[in-house]
Amino acid sequence: MYYIKELFHSNTGISQFRLEESTADNATLHTFYGQIELEEDLTGVADSNAERKQIKLVKSNSKLEAGDLIFSTISGKATVVNPSHEGYIFTQNYVRMVPLKRKEVDNRYIAFLINENTDIKKQFQQNLQGTKVIRYSLSMLKEIQLPKLPNIEIQRLIGDIYYKQQKLKALKYQVADYEYMRDITLLKGGY
Repeated sequence: MYYIKELFHSNTGISQFRLEESTADNATLHTFYGQIELEEDLTGVADSNAERKQIKLVKSNSKLEAGDLIFSTISGKATVVNPSHEGYIFTQNYVRMVPLKRKEVDNRYIAFLINENTDIKKQFQQNLQGTKVIRYSLSMLKEIQLPKLPNIEIQRLIGDIYYKQQKLKALKYQVADYEYMRDITLLKGGY
């Protein structure tokens, strides 16, 4: 058994209030990583209607890379960053978790554990008792105890299956939503 702090170096992103938008010629447009991007990375299904929050900056240190394990302090969910979100800025609402021993830990498996393991959910709930605003902290995350990890091949297999199931679930939801909208249109007389 390991604590997250024993397997990962974890750090929060930059405070949005510390970022100063720039109008300089060398400023580039950066996109913030948010809950929409987290869900897209978790399900593999892009939301083409989503509005992305952006800012022009000369320089930013809190950029994500494809393959990063990211944890939301708002939703308590974790995912692995897809290549489409590489270079996005992550704020204090997110924690990047970098494995200390990359060859022993699969990020997608750890995301699966954080999102689905009942013992981990109980640990989070115990730490949240008595708080009015549900918000997960970096220190709380670091103290989460993980179950015994299987070998890396099993971790990769479970992580792969988990992400495929997330995508299947999201696609089924989309189909059900489209069918519902079609049926409502028909009921309104739009046949």
